[in-house]
Amino acid sequence: MQRWYAVIVVLLAEFSSLSQAQNPKILCLHGGGGRPTEMASSAGVQALQRSLPGYEFVFAQGGYPTTTGYVWVTDPPGGKGQATTDPNIAAQSVDNLDRIVAEQGPFYGILGYSQGSAFVSVYLAHAPVGTFQVAMMFCGYIPTTHQGLVDNINAASPFGGVTALVWMGETDFIITNPMTEAQAAKYTSPTIVRSPQGGHAIPSEDDSTYNQVVAFVTNNPPGETPSSATSSPTRSALAPSPTRSPTSSPTPLLIVSTVSPTLPPTLSPSQ
Repeated sequence: MQRWYAVIVVLLAEFSSLSQAQNPKILCLHGGGGRPTEMASSAGVQALQRSLPGYEFVFAQGGYPTTTGYVWVTDPPGGKGQATTDPNIAAQSVDNLDRIVAEQGPFYGILGYSQGSAFVSVYLAHAPVGTFQVAMMFCGYIPTTHQGLVDNINAASPFGGVTALVWMGETDFIITNPMTEAQAAKYTSPTIVRSPQGGHAIPSEDDSTYNQVVAFVTNNPPGETPSSATSSPTRSALAPSPTRSPTSSPTPLLIVSTVSPTLPPTLSPSQ
């Protein structure tokens, strides 16, 4: 009897480990000047983790440090009135995401907030089609102060027809709804959600549109991972990889948040 009990315990442990390893992953991009930990602890993300217990949220870090955190792309050297034309202006952030996709993929989706939302389109223009099944963008825009990035976005749009959700709050006074609508236009038949009471934040349970966000995920369950998603991303021909010294790119802080059906979300460094 004890022998059979031991066998059952081992099988259950292996099944539990396999189930956890197969949880679909969502790559999350924080806002400009923010940090992965801040995004992971925000009310909207915490709500999504509770509502989507079978998903693993992986929080990435922008490639450029600031006084408050990190950004995905810096302001133009001459100010926002003088747009840059360099298609590799955000190369360090792209490299950070490439590293995560290569080491922790495959991924079911990519999710971005504010500048992170804008960077979703930048990265989709770079990554192989099929790297993500869905893209979820909150309070986003097109980075028009960086024309080189916009050119890449326009050339790659609609990103292989990736299933997209674009959310905006009508009381967002930082990123206007027309700016977010311009972002939505880069995608094929995106699900556009407009919250009457929403502001510049990912919605949580008290927002009238929250259930629509959750339904977007549940109505688009993970399918078979395309073969291209298992390979390491390669830089677009429009934006050849620049030559940089090995010390020019800071080591990214990668944080994985795994949601348990019975326990609250926990954070653990992966690097």
